[in-house]
Amino acid sequence: MKHLMLVGIQWSGKGTQARKILEAFPEYVLFETGEELRREAKRGTQMGNEIKAIIEAWQLVKTEHVRAVLEVFLTSHPDTPILFDSVIRSKEQNEILSSIIPEFDVIFLELSEEKAIDRLSKRRIDPETNEWFGADFTGDTNPKTGNKLVTRFDDTPENIRNRINWSIRDTLPLIGIWRSEGHTIHTIDASEGVETVFQQIKSAINQSKKTV
Repeated sequence: MKHLMLVGIQWSGKGTQARKILEAFPEYVLFETGEELRREAKRGTQMGNEIKAIIEAWQLVKTEHVRAVLEVFLTSHPDTPILFDSVIRSKEQNEILSSIIPEFDVIFLELSEEKAIDRLSKRRIDPETNEWFGADFTGDTNPKTGNKLVTRFDDTPENIRNRINWSIRDTLPLIGIWRSEGHTIHTIDASEGVETVFQQIKSAINQSKKTV
């Protein structure tokens, strides 16, 4: 089976759909960039300390750090189909990282800027773990940690729009690049409800499995 690259602008539902994909297709393992970087940050290595400082400053982690944790993950999961969530986010990262994972199909969660802004403006986070909760979550605390959820200090309308614009500018051109490189692109309407979106994804994955 081919690897899968899950991509979309912020708040298009990548995390939610990644979990549903793993439940329905247990043959896949998940590489979630943020989680792998946070795991490395806890190890106390030189690179881990560098990553920790960058994360705490709310800055973008260097591509060389992403490549390093990706190489370790791939080595520890040989001959295993991998679902990549948010691993390649720009043309520059694609040039550096695609040589490591050359064979993959793309699940593109397509969402409008305005819909993404509306969703993102309603999220809350656990201040200790950075786990986020959308508008559909009705509690005030993270059920896993008991920590009180808060609105991220920089989740202002202006900052949210800037982050969405960055995501559109850097991420969406990858679709054209990947298509020119011969990758199969499955475009999913991410504005629908979670289950409707997943049924589209499920159909696309089954289609990809037939073409291997």
